[in-house]
Amino acid sequence: MIKNILFLACTFACTFVYAQCVPDTDFTGLLGLSDGAYEVETETDTSTTLPHAILGESYETFFYMRIPTDTAITYDLGSGPQDFDPVFITSIGVNDILGLPSDFAYECASQDASGTITENNCVFEGGGYGCLKLSSDEVTTSVGTYPLTVALDIVATYEVFGLPIPVEVTDDTFLNYLVLLVEENNNTSTAEIVDARTFRHLGLYPNPAENYFTLKFGNNQSGIVDFRLYDLLGNSIYSNKLQANIGYNEMSFDCSNIIPGIYSYTLSNGDQIITKQVIIK
Repeated sequence: MIKNILFLACTFACTFVYAQCVPDTDFTGLLGLSDGAYEVETETDTSTTLPHAILGESYETFFYMRIPTDTAITYDLGSGPQDFDPVFITSIGVNDILGLPSDFAYECASQDASGTITENNCVFEGGGYGCLKLSSDEVTTSVGTYPLTVALDIVATYEVFGLPIPVEVTDDTFLNYLVLLVEENNNTSTAEIVDARTFRHLGLYPNPAENYFTLKFGNNQSGIVDFRLYDLLGNSIYSNKLQANIGYNEMSFDCSNIIPGIYSYTLSNGDQIITKQVIIK
């Protein structure tokens, strides 16, 4: 039900400019993206990549929201889906942004139906407008892709057999397709973004390795990924269970005590196994 409320209730635009967070009362489209944001399709879904963040630089991007006073939903009360029209929107608020790196922050501003703007307010009234800003004074987080989920607090009312039914829930399924990409020197490819949302090997460097190496991989789910290192005879000389996130992941390995030679390593998420080689010198 909540996804239906939000699909009809919210209008979003994303722009990439350096400015204060001010609601845009002129925006009327269903979804507007700046030149720096784009959609990426995978085999299972479509994600929206925000304007890229560059390591060592500042960052800002904005979402603009328009909240109508009423909408229509389809909801199953137990006897099958039913249409409810109208549903009155009291407010939609930003509860949290899950997956946002620690060196990024968000802030909001709201504008009610009378035109009054309130800064640092992430609750947007029905009939009003909202602005959500993501920013970082200096991007220091690791290079990679970071799937984001905007959790929204929904307060609404609909009628069943003439009786008003209040709705107060937190939804984390509607805005769960956003991706923040952190790159160095603006050189990360779109292909890497796609790969990072599937279980896939994204590289190991340096190779040959002397004191350490860093392994990069993408994952399609949050969970344990098993890493194992083998010698040429197939003996397991190291293993570790990694807590992986959806999207880009990386691990650093101290190989300074490993005898020089050619080794193979595996990554397994329980369903798939990836096997590669690394030279330690």
